[in-house]
Parts: sequence; structure tokens; C-alpha cells
Amino acid sequence: MQSLSALSRKRRKKKRKSNEAALDPRIAERARRVREKEESQAVKRAVWLLSVMTVVGVVVWLLHSPYLAVKEVSVSGEVASTASQRVVNSGLIEGAPMFSVDTETVREVVLSDPWVAAVEVRKEWPNTVSVAVEERYPVAWVLTGDGWRALSLDGEALDVDPEQVMPRITGLAGATLDLAHPSIGPALDFVEHLRPDLRLGAVIEIHGQQVTAQVANRVVRLGRPADLDEKANVLVVLVDDYTDPGSVINLFSPLRPAIYRDTPG
Repeated sequence: MQSLSALSRKRRKKKRKSNEAALDPRIAERARRVREKEESQAVKRAVWLLSVMTVVGVVVWLLHSPYLAVKEVSVSGEVASTASQRVVNSGLIEGAPMFSVDTETVREVVLSDPWVAAVEVRKEWPNTVSVAVEERYPVAWVLTGDGWRALSLDGEALDVDPEQVMPRITGLAGATLDLAHPSIGPALDFVEHLRPDLRLGAVIEIHGQQVTAQVANRVVRLGRPADLDEKANVLVVLVDDYTDPGSVINLFSPLRPAIYRDTPG
């Protein structure tokens, strides 16, 4: 027994044929061609949609497959930092899908280590994540209210061996300094530009807007904390060729240095 819907379709089809028979043959042919074109387009749309869904399915499968999983995490430049451990703490592990690796998150976690100055995280398809670390290094000891702190060139406090020999920076007559003091940065830059053999025993005193140094048994009046890198370069030449231990060197202007030598009393 046929259903009502089947009978209804038959009646509509019979009525359509009856109407076509009543139409002009040319109109009926045109109507037939229009129907065929619409049916062809419907089939093409269905095939296109199926193809797109198939491609999407393949891509989703591929992204989650072992073929595009992390097989190697390469960390370079790590010496004093804990970059490798922090990479693991970020959630980046071998076997994770490459597409799910959030390079910015990994970067931020590694940068949270005080020893890390900069880091670059790159995906190297299909299976490697590269983490390149640039580490800080201690430049000088600075005397603060909490004791001696080892600072990097950009003023970051680092945890180092208390016995490590480095230049020392204090306030006047060994007073403590606030790490936010504006002259600490230029003083660190001055130390960085000294030759290594002059750097180790150097002592820098910051008092108000003036900076004084003791380098290679010479007293160096540096004046305001400006152009200290240039003053350091000039000082190296003066120590080597123009001064003796015990001399006082005035470098308020690095282009016009003045030298005062001790004379026998």
C-alpha cells in the first residue's frame, strides 16, 4: 500500500506532465533544460561540499597525527639559566601536536628566568621546536640595603657565587644604594667598557650627581654620569701610557682629561 506522500508525488508529476503537454513544445523543451541545469548544479554543489568536508577531515586528522607532532625540542644558549626546565613547565613536550604549540607562551615562561635577557621560539616544521636563549651575565656587585647584589648590564639582580670577583659599586664612603638610583646604569656601562684586567679591582662610588672610581690604583673623577662609556675608553689609554699608580685623573670632560701626580711630601 503506497503512502500518502508517494501518491502526492505521483499526482504532482502527472500534473506537471499534463501541463507540459498543454504548453508549446518549445516552452516545454526550455523548461526541461532549465530543470536539468538546476539538477546538474545541485549535484555539483553536493560534490563540492563533500570534497571540502573530505579535505577538512584529512587536514584535521593530519594536524593531530604523529606525522606533525613535536619530536624534538632544541634549546640553545643555556648556560646559567633554567631555560630547558621552564620550556617543560610551559607545557611544551614531545608528542604534542605542532599546531597547538603556543610560541608566545613558551617565550614568556622562559623570560621569567632572571638570567634570560631574550628568547626566540620558532616552529621548524614538521617536528621541531627551536628555543634560542640569550643570557644575562653579572657585571658588578652593588651594595644595597639588602647587602651586595650582583647586577647584569641592564640592572637585573642575578644569583651568583658570593665569592665571585667583580667590580664594586657603592654610595659615597661605602653607603648603600637603591637599585632604582639613576646613576647605577651608567656606572655599570662604565665598568663594562673597562679592559678586563682593569675591571676586576675597580671600585665605583656614586654620590649625588657625581661618580668617582678607583681603577688600577688611580683615583678617577668621572663627574656627572654622562658619557661614561667614552670616559672608560679614554681611561684605558691614560692608565697605559700617561699615569702612574697614585695619580688622580679628572675625566669630567673625556676630550680634555687632567692628570695630577703625587709628589713627594
